Amino acid sequence: MTIDEFNKIKADHNDFEKAADTECLEEGGLEAIGIFGLQDPLRESIKDSIAEVNKAGIQVIMATGDNIDTAIAISKNAGIITEAQLKASEFSAMTGADFRAYVGELK
Repeated sequence: MTIDEFNKIKADHNDFEKAADTECLEEGGLEAIGIFGLQDPLRESIKDSIAEVNKAGIQVIMATGDNIDTAIAISKNAGIITEAQLKASEFSAMTGADFRAYVGELK
């Protein structure tokens, strides 16, 4: 499939605005030729800083708009949360929707 053919399919399907608009690609004879991922490196001092405040009795809590899996991975890399903590409590990492469902909507 050429880029022109792809662009026509895209234009014919609402510019892939919604996930359902992309379903046509599964029938379009496309092949995946590569997958890659990027990770922004943590600042060099972050792990030491987290360890220092934990030693002082301060619990670090990360709030982010990232996907829950991304947030957990970053938290583990930074030393904010451990695998043991994740296994010990369902409240160790949660989405905003889960938090609101548990505590209720703030008015």
